[in-house]
Amino acid sequence: MIFYTCSYIPLEILMGTGRDFERLLSVTPSSCHELGCNLCGYAKTVYGAGMELDKGDFLLVADSCDAMRRVGDLLNESSRAGVFIMRLPWKRDELAVEFMASEVLRLIGFLEKKGIDVNLLAGIERFNDLIDHVRSLEATLEGRDLTELYLSALNGLKHVPTGSVDKGKTSGKNFGLAGGIVDMSEIDGIIESAGGVITLNETCLGARPFASRTRIGKDPALSVAQRLIGWRAPCGRFSEKAENEYGELDGLLYAIPKFCDFYDFTRNTSDSKIYRAEIDYPLNSHGQIATRVGALLEKNSARRSKMEKGGGSFFLGIDSGSTTTNGVLTDSTGKILHWKTIRTGINALASARRLYEELISQSVGTKEEVARIVATGYGRELIDFADETVTEISCHARAVSTLFPSARGIVDIGGQDSKVIKLSTEGKVEDFSMNDRCAAGTGRFLEVMAKVLELDPEEMASLASRSSRELSISSVCTVFAESEVVSLIGRGEKIEDISAGLFNAIVKRVAAMYARLGSPEPLVFTGGVARNAGVVHAMERVFKRKVILPEVPDIMGAYGAALFATDRQEKGQ
Repeated sequence: MIFYTCSYIPLEILMGTGRDFERLLSVTPSSCHELGCNLCGYAKTVYGAGMELDKGDFLLVADSCDAMRRVGDLLNESSRAGVFIMRLPWKRDELAVEFMASEVLRLIGFLEKKGIDVNLLAGIERFNDLIDHVRSLEATLEGRDLTELYLSALNGLKHVPTGSVDKGKTSGKNFGLAGGIVDMSEIDGIIESAGGVITLNETCLGARPFASRTRIGKDPALSVAQRLIGWRAPCGRFSEKAENEYGELDGLLYAIPKFCDFYDFTRNTSDSKIYRAEIDYPLNSHGQIATRVGALLEKNSARRSKMEKGGGSFFLGIDSGSTTTNGVLTDSTGKILHWKTIRTGINALASARRLYEELISQSVGTKEEVARIVATGYGRELIDFADETVTEISCHARAVSTLFPSARGIVDIGGQDSKVIKLSTEGKVEDFSMNDRCAAGTGRFLEVMAKVLELDPEEMASLASRSSRELSISSVCTVFAESEVVSLIGRGEKIEDISAGLFNAIVKRVAAMYARLGSPEPLVFTGGVARNAGVVHAMERVFKRKVILPEVPDIMGAYGAALFATDRQEKGQ
């Protein structure tokens, strides 16, 4: 069997062998091992799969980055399979085409030396036939059928949809993918759960390798090289970038491979429909990606309602978070009648049900009097009794813009992530940034550090107010920061100074996101951590501005959800 790792490996050659071949996409856990931790998940996947191949198998690797070059070298030494490493140019000029043509010939020579005949002209004809098939269908397909079309073509196969699919007739918003490699076995479901459907895929597992036919000329190897170097949307490793036309999309996720030097996830974009996010392979952050996609779709277009309005007079918003579940009950004008907060625990749905029942029993009396329920937070999709779900980004924006119409920025620090939201003059989400890669800069970080100091967070705040010197906590990882705090205690540093240093560490994690969005103000601080005076003081000192605190910052997400419920009711949805 022939396996390959990159779409710059010429399909014309693989199809010219007459043998079965497969794009290597086996999903294995991307844990730390002999390659180290700071390596993208796909590089680790290739290494793990390559080490399991048998004698008689072949693995074709492209040195698309330093990580893949390193993986290729290691597999060449250790794998039982025959390993070929194709070198790629950095530019896309005539010299690059000539270099690529020489690599095409070198790959053919490698295979023929291993006893595999290559009929390149026949391979080009088969590839062009495959291209015609793909291009005849891709304009009519979306979602999982579109994904299957591309993934089948990467293995030299023609996917035939089982049913008739009319593009644009599904209920999802038109959504696109671009950037580096994405785990397509999971991404369709995630985007569907957020209210979208993939109608454009410009990743290396999508349309990019099938943008054009291969011209049949006097020099077939040169023709193949011209096609490869002439990709409409080249790999991020190339110094010359092509302008991309993403068409009429409601949103586009630009995937940045983790630890990749060629894709910069911090770069701003002027296009409000594009969100750049660091995504590892395989996917290990389903909820976070769904939140990003959902918020992107919500800020660019009105969401479709899932159910007809109820007959009651009250509206409920439930925010199911990792640490707490919050509920807010309002009347039709958006006035808060009752609110409640409980610990989420291990069963988010059970906690939400208990909160719902307690709020109803303590206030309106019967469930029939609640006209509509909207859920938000990471556990929102689990709340099966909700009429609709909305991302917490949109909900915080809705609540803050209602209570503080002049606000232009929001910092929300929750239990497992932190967010910065930029608001337009109309109070809508203009842009947002999230940190959910680790616990640093979250409520969980604060809880862990409080335990180390044998204090509660409020005691830390009181002590920090008496700090006499600035103490830096440099570790960005919660585990390493814990060790650093233990070391500081051991060398006799004051608890007051350590507490203040920890609050500064939390705020500095958020400060980079805040600056990236242009430091919008007036700024409102929401989330449970906003109750901590030490974090508030540190934020005002680091940001060099006063922050606005809601009376109950914990419930802003739930309040925004309740407001969305009243909005839907007023519109008769």
